[in-house]
Amino acid sequence: MLIRAATAADSNQIAALHAASWRLAYRGALSDKFLAGDVESDRLQLWSSRLAKPLERQIVLVAEEAGHMQGFACAYIDEDTKWGSFLNNIHVSQGSQGRGVGKLILNAVALACGEPGTEGLYLWVLQSNTKAQGFYSRYGAQNTGTNIWEAPGGTIAPLFRFSWGSVAELREATADPLINRRWLPQAGY
Repeated sequence: MLIRAATAADSNQIAALHAASWRLAYRGALSDKFLAGDVESDRLQLWSSRLAKPLERQIVLVAEEAGHMQGFACAYIDEDTKWGSFLNNIHVSQGSQGRGVGKLILNAVALACGEPGTEGLYLWVLQSNTKAQGFYSRYGAQNTGTNIWEAPGGTIAPLFRFSWGSVAELREATADPLINRRWLPQAGY
């Protein structure tokens, strides 16, 4: 498994994985009409833009194995003064779930967001996505708030904020001594 910084050339694969993940995990939160439509084009527009002109403190990481993308994450370092860095997306392909890919990506995000002066990490998760909530809780995240998402396709979806007070604690919780550490994030993400 290789974790690396995404490039603009990854836009199509990220969009396809993102769309597939939404169709699987967001059914009921996003409208059936939207999910049955061209979600991939919607996500491709987003990822083409994000990767062509990344924001200053944006990191996008991909996990791949034998040249095939298994998952990705997008975070914004030190985005919020109270909650810290914002994990905007983390998705793992259906076939890779349960193999430790999510843990590996989460660890890479914690490493990349662990700059001096940064402290916490947070994300928003659908209240209906109990599987994801269990994953984040397993690695020390706490449910620290609620919000709503005006989702594509016109639905309103209730959210929970899951947060870690320390990216150092998250790095420790997701560390795996058996993983070859040559992929560790380098400065300049």
